[in-house]
Amino acid sequence: MRFTTLITLIFLLLSCGEGTPSQDKTSTQATAPTLPVKESVDTALTGSWELVGLPQSSVSFDKLYPRQRPIIFIQPNLRLISGSTGCNRFSATLSTLGNRLTITNFTSSTLQCASDAESNFLSAWNQSREYRFRRPDELVWGADAAAWMVFRRK
Repeated sequence: MRFTTLITLIFLLLSCGEGTPSQDKTSTQATAPTLPVKESVDTALTGSWELVGLPQSSVSFDKLYPRQRPIIFIQPNLRLISGSTGCNRFSATLSTLGNRLTITNFTSSTLQCASDAESNFLSAWNQSREYRFRRPDELVWGADAAAWMVFRRK
């Protein structure tokens, strides 16, 4: 008698977790945890870009850079941006989300620069948090619709 009662009790406990066919099975999908957004870089940014303008600078661009212009190299697969300020070399980690730029881990060489060109470049760099393309070969960095840096594909 005890054995039959025990078997019946186990059977009832095991069958309690099963639902009826009319239950909505999609409710478990709605509560599934969301995956974090993978940081990436827009592949349209790939390649070499030469600075051709600093629209917000009070000093003429040609006067700032009579010889060597700043250049950036973007490698999306490595999330890497590197280049030259016109005086010092730099590298940093880059990620994009929509048209937003996130630049971290910025490192630079520390040569003494003869003009204000590098400080103008870095000031514009620090103000830039968005990008857009005017043309396929012209990249504009800025913030709040203000263009701080204009690059042309090399």
